[in-house]
Amino acid sequence: MKAYKIEITSSEQLIDITKSVQEYVDQAGLKDGFVQIHIPERTAAVIISINDDWRLEREFFDKLNHLIPKYDGMKFTGWTTACVKATIFGPSLQVMVYQGTMMLDKNQSIYFVEFQGPGERQYFISSSGTTLAENEKAVVPEELALIFKKREADQAEQERIKEEMRSEWQLQEENRLKPDTQKNQRTADQEESERLE
Repeated sequence: MKAYKIEITSSEQLIDITKSVQEYVDQAGLKDGFVQIHIPERTAAVIISINDDWRLEREFFDKLNHLIPKYDGMKFTGWTTACVKATIFGPSLQVMVYQGTMMLDKNQSIYFVEFQGPGERQYFISSSGTTLAENEKAVVPEELALIFKKREADQAEQERIKEEMRSEWQLQEENRLKPDTQKNQRTADQEESERLE
């Protein structure tokens, strides 16, 4: 088991701790088993969520505070509100490790979630399972590689759709501007013909 300290700088905060968990797995030489993260703090929790959207922290707390508000009008709902939020998500998390790799999608991370900062907090990591042999290296399991491949195909398809939409929009813009150009050309032709008459 290893203890980690973390500095919370705002009242509500999501902090990505995936790197420290991965470092622990690497140092422990864990091959097949589980890594456990535990937070013995009454106003904090640990979750797995997406890591590819910069709006995550803001939207996470906006939506949660809509369901469980800190204030009811001008009235503070109480110090237990942060504890209730932490209880909903839970103080512990277990992640499967297979062939030395945490079974997480590339778009997933492990987050320390604080509901009533600021201040110093701590979390603990431990593991159970078999360890890698002396010269054995961690590898991405085939099952996880298939998920990654599918994710890349999905992203490529999304990029193709975006490009198609951009082209369609550009064509619409060009078509929208054409009548004005044609109209201006007709007006210029009319003026020229009137001048010649």
